[in-house]
Amino acid sequence: MNSDEDEIRTLAHQIWESEGKQEGQADKHWEKATILVKGVSGADQMGVTRQPDPSEDLGSIETNAADQT
Repeated sequence: MNSDEDEIRTLAHQIWESEGKQEGQADKHWEKATILVKGVSGADQMGVTRQPDPSEDLGSIETNAADQT
């Protein structure tokens, strides 16, 4: 077993605990942990697209349109 797999296993267990120790969710927890451990490049290899986090500041969008009042 390599160090990444150990880290994934530990993180998957922590995710399982944090989500209320629900049974039958091992694959979902393993996938989440894998993405977190391997980062974006690992997610790309798995065909996973990162969704924007609503808490991220994407900046404001300003338009130069004239006021039509």
